[in-house]
Amino acid sequence: MAVPDSLPVTFIGHPFAPIGMGEQLRSHLAAASAAHVEWGVLDIFRYAQRGDAAHHDLIGDREIARPRGGIRIFHVNGDEVDRVLDAFAARGGDFAGGYNIIVPAWELPLYPKQWAARLTKFDEVWALSAFVQESLATAGVMSHLVGQSVEVKPGLLLPRRFFAIRESAFVLLHFFDLTSYAARKNPFGVLDLFGRLRRAAPFLDIQLVLKVKDGEQDGADWAEALGSDPLVRVISTPLDSLGVRSLIAAADCFVSLHRAEGFGRGLGEAMAMGRLALGTAWSGNLDFMTESNALLVRQTQVQVPADAYPHWQGQTWAEPDIDHAAALLAPVLRDPARGRMRALRGQAEVLRRHGNRAVGLRILDRLDAIAAALPGRGRTAPRRRRVAAPTA
Repeated sequence: MAVPDSLPVTFIGHPFAPIGMGEQLRSHLAAASAAHVEWGVLDIFRYAQRGDAAHHDLIGDREIARPRGGIRIFHVNGDEVDRVLDAFAARGGDFAGGYNIIVPAWELPLYPKQWAARLTKFDEVWALSAFVQESLATAGVMSHLVGQSVEVKPGLLLPRRFFAIRESAFVLLHFFDLTSYAARKNPFGVLDLFGRLRRAAPFLDIQLVLKVKDGEQDGADWAEALGSDPLVRVISTPLDSLGVRSLIAAADCFVSLHRAEGFGRGLGEAMAMGRLALGTAWSGNLDFMTESNALLVRQTQVQVPADAYPHWQGQTWAEPDIDHAAALLAPVLRDPARGRMRALRGQAEVLRRHGNRAVGLRILDRLDAIAAALPGRGRTAPRRRRVAAPTA
């Protein structure tokens, strides 16, 4: 295929969208910047609102209006491919005029064969976790394990009182998105866990915070249905990056009793911010969670119920052991310093392997290998940003 000598790198997807695929793309932008890769970004559908200051700070003036040649990295799902390529062509893009990579997300052990056929349109596939890589392989799709960064940019944070969270409480935090099939995130398992903790120690000062969203909308209906338990704080209004970062920082432990995760970004970000993480011991989060740096909950594999997730037929996912989760938390609730020590270990380990620099170097290595393999382009490499030398 024809690739220009300048070999620009373009990330394509939903850079301003407050959804998982948007976070995935932005994590690669931050990682590529840490490795001094010069890049542009193309908002393929331009549907998302653009009110988050952190997104503008990350992207700056590097958004492009029209597709270009070189290496194109598409952060889109398998079921989006046809629509994305139609939009790419409508924007003036020549799909055959560059090297095309796709970075799909998926959360179950078998990748849908219907989507796998669409992935073959691309020159290569990148996997966000070992779990996703293995899932893709079941459909005959080979991929390069690149991962994604969970590093959170430091900055000022909103205090607990902004979210009406008690200052004295040990706070458990759970995120879930109603557009991502709530059964997979298992919020009712978290409510069950919280109920068991309260029954075991009724005078313990603990609080559960549930952040629920519905795409770019709020989750007010779900919050209203939960009731008015004073020890359960439901936050249903949309939050920007500052709000999400502040909410994680306000918690003592991020809880995910998920049944399946392609990567487990919420857990990873919490660990990167030095917060204790409790999660199901299965799927993508095992790339960064271990028994020594987090609280891993035992699980058994069960059949995915009918219609509980797309392409559920023949799939399994985890059923976390709620009793085990409560047993893991009990000593931490009695002695929070134990949890803080484990959280600090987790922070160091997750940043070392899944911080911006670590993921950026994996991206850079792959881009260099692609450039070296292109016909007649052996000495061409992706452009690096110039970095000013430090002054005395």
